[in-house]
Amino acid sequence: MSQINVNRIKDSNEGAPDFPSGVNVSGVTSTVTLGVTNLNTTNANVSGVVTATTFDGSLPAAGTPTLGLGVTINASGLNISGVATAGIVSATTLYGDGQYITGIALSIAPLNYNPAVFGVDVGVSQGIGITFNQRVVAGSGNVTLRIAGAAGTVVENFGVGSSVSYSNGDTITITPTSDLEMNTVYHISYPSGAFTNGEVSYVGTAYTFDSVLILNELWNWGWNEYGQLGQNNRTNYSSPVQVAGTNWATADNVISGSYGATFAIKDDGTAWSWGRNFAGALGQNAGANAHKSSPTQVPGTTWSKVQSAMRYFIATKTDGTLWSWGGNAEGKLGHNNQTKYSSPTQIPGTTWAYGDISKISASNHTGAIKTNGTLWMWGPNYKGQLGHNQGGSGKDISSPVQVGSDTTWKSISSGAYHSQATKTDGTLWSWGYNNEGQLGQNTAAANPGNISSPIQIPGTDWNKTVPSGTGYQGGALKTDGSLWLWGANSYGALGQNNKTSYSSPIQIPGSWKAAQYGYVAGAGAMFCLGTKTDGTLWSWGCNNADWDGQLGQNNTINYSSPVQIPGITWNELGIGGHSTVIKEAS
Repeated sequence: MSQINVNRIKDSNEGAPDFPSGVNVSGVTSTVTLGVTNLNTTNANVSGVVTATTFDGSLPAAGTPTLGLGVTINASGLNISGVATAGIVSATTLYGDGQYITGIALSIAPLNYNPAVFGVDVGVSQGIGITFNQRVVAGSGNVTLRIAGAAGTVVENFGVGSSVSYSNGDTITITPTSDLEMNTVYHISYPSGAFTNGEVSYVGTAYTFDSVLILNELWNWGWNEYGQLGQNNRTNYSSPVQVAGTNWATADNVISGSYGATFAIKDDGTAWSWGRNFAGALGQNAGANAHKSSPTQVPGTTWSKVQSAMRYFIATKTDGTLWSWGGNAEGKLGHNNQTKYSSPTQIPGTTWAYGDISKISASNHTGAIKTNGTLWMWGPNYKGQLGHNQGGSGKDISSPVQVGSDTTWKSISSGAYHSQATKTDGTLWSWGYNNEGQLGQNTAAANPGNISSPIQIPGTDWNKTVPSGTGYQGGALKTDGSLWLWGANSYGALGQNNKTSYSSPIQIPGSWKAAQYGYVAGAGAMFCLGTKTDGTLWSWGCNNADWDGQLGQNNTINYSSPVQIPGITWNELGIGGHSTVIKEAS
């Protein structure tokens, strides 16, 4: 084998020579240009070329040449097929299409968090997510939202392939199914591998943020004979007046009774009542005439939701218990008797659904849904309104009895002598009295007549029912936010700009968040309030002088189509013979 040690190698014609097989080239200095026409990569050893600035030559496609450190390859026209590239970790420039190069990729890093890491007073209720430095797709696992720390109570899990949305390629978003609680520390965890760019996965992160403290006002108006408007007087008001305080709880916690009583929950879990104390409806353990014209506390600090009608209340606590008090004709309080109770008394069980007002219902009769999705009803049943398939004039029941065996009930509401409920599959069902078409079956009052077990109303995109108090109307919201009403319409309570009754659902224009009927007992008529998704409040129906402006329009004129009440931050509502609505403080 030959050994060549020179500073410049050229053949006799000043061209680049062909090196023989087995040649060992070494000792080439940093100023040398090594010009080679053909280097046999199988046998030639060029490892000694340590600082050459240029390496020009023809490298054969076969084999894997050994190149010395510091060699600069002129890639112009160079075919590097077969050249090992594994381990190239810090190259600043690579030529070619890169089809054989592996292990080179950008790391996935967040550019922006929403909410911000350790954010304070965060007002977000949806749109939680991350914007990354590059396009991402779903990997595997769940994004987890908890209260407080990493071991806190799980609020919701979001599957990265199903309940996480992707926009602009680089932004992921999760939307909680319920609004976040105010003034609460939340912990959100994005696990490793949840998102990928196709080659590498996001390493994951977790952090906390603190939701904003929302101040909520409570406003009343209408009939005030017993002080039910909470103004410490007996003056009627035909436009909204505020009840003292800004710490009333958000989201459908306030419901007013049909017979002049109001019950409301604050954000600390305390409950307050005022107005008429007929049959002990205020829950103050006081006599029948112990009326209150300003809020007075009811014992307890863990109240969650409340409903009322016909001189009684039903409410849940955060421990899953269900309570009732007030008048108890035909056993509507669910205590297996007909005894009046002037303070909250527990109905047996600890698995009642407590986080959603649509899970409980009060009218002439009572209904409630448990956490396992079963529906239970009790009270008077002379029109089959309890749904127990006992015929058109069933037996009264004074304690909860399950409706059928289904476990997918989602919401329940009641009218005077009928009931309606939605299921988790988006279907809507009704049963009971049908004298005004309130069952929504598109039939005359006498046909089908009373129905004592659930019968379906057409459609599979229903969300939750609209409480109808003690009236002869039905209503429900669909998943797209549309509002549909039906039944009696003598005062325009169906909002159709007429007084025509409808025996099947008819739409109210707009996108709605909540709606509820109120019953004007003396007039035997109905009115309706509704909040839209933009925070506006609307009213329509009976508003005559005898009942003093329950529509909040500063007049006593009846309206047969929705009319707006001033303001844009109205939230949930609860109405009876007067109106009560929560409004976010400005």
